[in-house]
Amino acid sequence: MVTVKSIAAAVGVSPSVVSAVLRGSRHVRMSDATRAKILEAIEEMGYTANFAARSLRTSRSGVLAVVAPKLSNPVFAPMLDGIHDAAEENGYAIMLAEAMRLVDGSRALERILGQGQVDGTILRPSSDVDSEGVRSVFKREAPILVLDEVPDAGQPWLAIDDVAAGRVAAEHLLELGHTRIGFLGGWFSAHQGFRPPAGFRHAGQRRLEGYREALQAAGIEPRPDDVIESDYAAHAGRVAVARIMELRDRPTAFVVNNATTSLGVVGGAIEAGLRVPEDLAIVAIHDIDVLEDVNPSITAVRMPMYELGHRGVTLVAHAIEGEEILSGIITSPPPELIRRRTT
Repeated sequence: MVTVKSIAAAVGVSPSVVSAVLRGSRHVRMSDATRAKILEAIEEMGYTANFAARSLRTSRSGVLAVVAPKLSNPVFAPMLDGIHDAAEENGYAIMLAEAMRLVDGSRALERILGQGQVDGTILRPSSDVDSEGVRSVFKREAPILVLDEVPDAGQPWLAIDDVAAGRVAAEHLLELGHTRIGFLGGWFSAHQGFRPPAGFRHAGQRRLEGYREALQAAGIEPRPDDVIESDYAAHAGRVAVARIMELRDRPTAFVVNNATTSLGVVGGAIEAGLRVPEDLAIVAIHDIDVLEDVNPSITAVRMPMYELGHRGVTLVAHAIEGEEILSGIITSPPPELIRRRTT
């Protein structure tokens, strides 16, 4: 059986150094060459972490809980890829829970966390963060990281730069000569049952802020009528187009807060007799595979969702080892414009 000790003996280092490499820790000093030799030995010798032995030795399960909104949403696919990759690198397994299913009265998450089956939790909030089932996560002693900005100074979080995304999208349309640019929303309002904590700004509101910053920097004051709120479904984009057509002096371009909504906007615009992009240019925030395959393909702002998931797990793994998690926004890589045929 291949063990940490046998790998250490083969490479000529101490077992603690091998353990540090297996955890992905950068806090044990070693040269890049030594790290490479250890990784090569792990691969060649076929090492597999013994989670049962580690659990007995450390009173840990070797499992992280991940609570995310609707898992079928393609926007979250790269984030989940990053989560799984980082979990494997740090020697953890992942237990996925869908926030939409953790309604009030459900004890599933409480049973999992209360019985010590997970060593840490990663939460990507949605409107369901207000449910009792999801709020119970915050009462646990194990490390918790929220993958979004939160107003609670005592709750660690990691987020993508939504303000920059809104700014990048609007700046692209300004560079193309548009002076009447709208914003099609997608944030949860009180009438949709979301009761945000004081100081909380949903991602859509932050992107709206970036959109406004770009227009104002260009000497354009955004018009309230040009900001249209909707939910995230594709059909909501078609409904929004009907509202856009009612405007006497409608915008010639829109920043659409969500990739799935942009599909409905493009379809609805074409059905309404508008030419895309000649009559209506569209930039979506978040890039998903289907945006490249539809006709016309949709210009989008690609967000570092893979990095969000990967860094989130890495931070939680370090927190389990006693390190402090510092909240922050991922600025590298920044939001990236992917130009296609809707602009």
